[in-house]
Amino acid sequence: MSYTDLIVEKRDLAVWVTLNKPHRKNAIGKQTLLELSSVLDDIEKDPQCVALVIRGAGDSFCSGMDLKDAASPDPIERASFKRLADRVFSRIENLNKVTVAIVHGYTMAGGLELAMLCDVIIAEENARIGDGHIRTGLVPQGGGSQRLPRLIGVKKAKELLFTGELISGREAERIGLVNKAVPAERLEEEAQLFINKLIDKPPLALAAMKVLVDKGIESSLASALEFEAHMVRVLEATEDFKEAIAAFTEKRKPVYKGR
Repeated sequence: MSYTDLIVEKRDLAVWVTLNKPHRKNAIGKQTLLELSSVLDDIEKDPQCVALVIRGAGDSFCSGMDLKDAASPDPIERASFKRLADRVFSRIENLNKVTVAIVHGYTMAGGLELAMLCDVIIAEENARIGDGHIRTGLVPQGGGSQRLPRLIGVKKAKELLFTGELISGREAERIGLVNKAVPAERLEEEAQLFINKLIDKPPLALAAMKVLVDKGIESSLASALEFEAHMVRVLEATEDFKEAIAAFTEKRKPVYKGR
C-alpha cells in the first residue's frame, strides 16, 4: 500500500510510523485509519519486528480525529468512521508487539486516546497534553474516559476530563500519564534507547508479558495468577524457552526465533 497520511520506516527491529498531516496537526481521518490498518497487517506477521513507534510530523503529535470524517453530516458515514476507528484502535492496543508513542506539541482528544493505547509514552517536556472533548460538548469516543482513570487515578482524570485543561509533558510524567518527559531534541534518542533494551529479549515472552499485564489488571488477583501460571506453561513448551535454558547453561548469548 502506498501511504499519503503516514510515513513508514523500518529501523532494525522496529517500525516507525509518522502521522504525516502537519497542516491539520495530524488529525486522524478515514485515510489515516486505513493506512494504519495496513501497517498493522504487515507488523503482525513480521517475526523480526519487536516494536511499533508512533509519532507526529510538524509541530504536534495529534490534535484528535479529523472532523471532516468524524463529524460528517451523514449519520451513516459518521457511524462507519466510528466503527473503523474502534477496530484500528483495538488492534493497536492488542498488538503482539511493544508499542511506543512519542508525543510533542499538541496531543489531545483522539490524539491522547491514541497515545494511551501504547505501552510506553515518551513526551516532550513542554508538550500540551489533555482530552479537550468537553470544549465541544462531547465526551471521548476512543476510550479516553475509561483509560485515563486507569492510568492516573479517578480524581485527577475527572479534573482533566471536566475542565478540558492541557498539561505539560513534565506534569504528565509527574502524574504517571507518560513514562518520561525529555527535551524535544532528545525524543527520538530516548525512544531508541528504550527499543534497544528490547532487541535481545525473546519476542514470545515480550508478547506474553504484555498480555499478562493488560488482561490481568482487568481481572481479580486470583484469576490473574491462574492466567500467569497458564502462560508459564505455554512458554515452557516453546523453542525460545529451550534456547534460553541452553544458552544459560552454555554461557552464550541466546538466539531467539519467535517459536
